[in-house]
Amino acid sequence: MKPRFGPSRSRPASRDRAVARRRRKRDALPKRVRAQSQNATLDDVAARCGVSYQTVSRVVNGSPLVAEKTRIKVLKAIADLNYRPNLAARRLATRRSSLIGMIGSHMTYYGPAQVMVSIEETAKRQGYNLIFSGVENPDEAELLAAIDDLCEQQVDGLVIGVRFEDWIAVVREHCRGVPFVTVGNRIDEEIPAVVVDEFHGVRLATRHLLQLGHQHIACINGPPDWPAAKERYRAWHTTIKKAGRLPGPHVQGDWSTQSGYEAAIKLLNSGTPDFTAIVACNDHMALGALRALHANKIRVPHQISIVGYDDVPESRFFEPPLTTVHHDFVAEGEYCVKTLLRMINGESVESTLQVLSPELVARESTGKVKRG
Repeated sequence: MKPRFGPSRSRPASRDRAVARRRRKRDALPKRVRAQSQNATLDDVAARCGVSYQTVSRVVNGSPLVAEKTRIKVLKAIADLNYRPNLAARRLATRRSSLIGMIGSHMTYYGPAQVMVSIEETAKRQGYNLIFSGVENPDEAELLAAIDDLCEQQVDGLVIGVRFEDWIAVVREHCRGVPFVTVGNRIDEEIPAVVVDEFHGVRLATRHLLQLGHQHIACINGPPDWPAAKERYRAWHTTIKKAGRLPGPHVQGDWSTQSGYEAAIKLLNSGTPDFTAIVACNDHMALGALRALHANKIRVPHQISIVGYDDVPESRFFEPPLTTVHHDFVAEGEYCVKTLLRMINGESVESTLQVLSPELVARESTGKVKRG
């Protein structure tokens, strides 16, 4: 006698029902997911809005030849459909990548990092993205390798933030016709450059101390292999000499707060303790110097005044608030992108050299010399 409920009949039936339920759920889910995740096209956006493909294309590319009401409708459809432009197709159509490449070094330091951030933000406002290539020790081989890497990404232009005076011809060759500007360095009269007059900035700082009556002014300088450090030291030394004074003692740091602290200790122990002011060639070293002076119970500015350079956002919150030189890193990056885009668009560049002037920001870390 056969069993009433054998495994050959009952179990397959239950499994079939379970499979059918899972299949119905599975079939329903992709429809919802597909509507959100499948790449929408310009035609999809146009169909949603009831406008032409060309109208959607104009909105995507920021054309002013679209009525505001239509633009709003298209932008809403783009958001609803999660439309993303096809960059490969755009490159083919415009023969541009909408990419800017940048080569730089020492990006952990405040100044270089701020310039890069400014370049990236300015580029984005103009519809470009930034690709960065860092070089640790910018020799010829490393620089050319970075240029090759960025050009392989089909960048429309380059910003070069390292020195290459000795390799100008080979750099031009490797750029393969891609326009480029330099930032922070004047390499050649024919190469567009954006620089800040750092000599003028430190001259302002040193003159400020001289006008307050300081006769003996010390200096905490940056690393000797940095062009910026050389220029700032030269400004301090030249300004004091032109004022008919003898330069005070100077110590080299490495831009860090720790090195500023150690440099100030060396100055205090240098055997020439009669200096009444310090020019620190960046704000981080000035902060370290402030700490060293405080640790030695030296009041600022009552006994020693101190000036920094950069005007980092925190400098006004130092104790006391730091007199410093405002170096406009934001403008430096903006001018780089502005100049480069003119070159990319085939427009003439008004001047191959854009020089920005720093400004002195007087705060409470400097004061008149106390007589007697």
